[in-house]
Amino acid sequence: MTDAGEIIKSGAFDKLADIIHKLAGPMAEEVGQMMGDRMKLYALKNWIDVVKRGQQILADAHLPTNAVPPRLFLPILQAASIEDDETLQGLWAGLLASASEESDSLSPSFIETLKQLTPAEAKALNDFFESVPTQDRISFDDAATSLVLRGFKGKPQLVAICDTFERLGFFRRQYDVRQIQPQRYEMQSNEVVWKYEFTKYGLQFMKACKGPARK
Repeated sequence: MTDAGEIIKSGAFDKLADIIHKLAGPMAEEVGQMMGDRMKLYALKNWIDVVKRGQQILADAHLPTNAVPPRLFLPILQAASIEDDETLQGLWAGLLASASEESDSLSPSFIETLKQLTPAEAKALNDFFESVPTQDRISFDDAATSLVLRGFKGKPQLVAICDTFERLGFFRRQYDVRQIQPQRYEMQSNEVVWKYEFTKYGLQFMKACKGPARK
């Protein structure tokens, strides 16, 4: 018997078997066979961690565990099972919980987008989202979600990360030209100030990866 098979037969796994079957829905039998026969120990442990966190998100929101359609469940299972970074596991758990609650409206593109994030990018994106001062009033057109990044121009890594967020559709870059008051004997000049703001897609993505809130 494989190491994965041993974990599945253990008491620790039994506690999660019911939630996994509920999430897998009509795919429960096939997923159970796959996890027992083909999943390596490393991948199985990662998947269990994600399921535990997803279950906790649903429990905190006082929401039931509903079956996730195979078109969402299987790619989430495949991608989350090879991820051991804590921040990324948290985002996968939130996406799994959202798929359980809002399977008809959840965009499959969120899965492909999340697969492209590195641990550093995931942490930065999460920090940006959490730092938005109007978090409790976020709407998709809320200009208050703007993130002014002038203070980070000297940090190439963060600028590169933000460029990645722009490419993935999370951020929109905006420019503003401001006049600088000249000192004595100096010519008046302009300063180009740039900032990023969350796009509608970026807000939808982060909300989905945070999981459903209590209704």
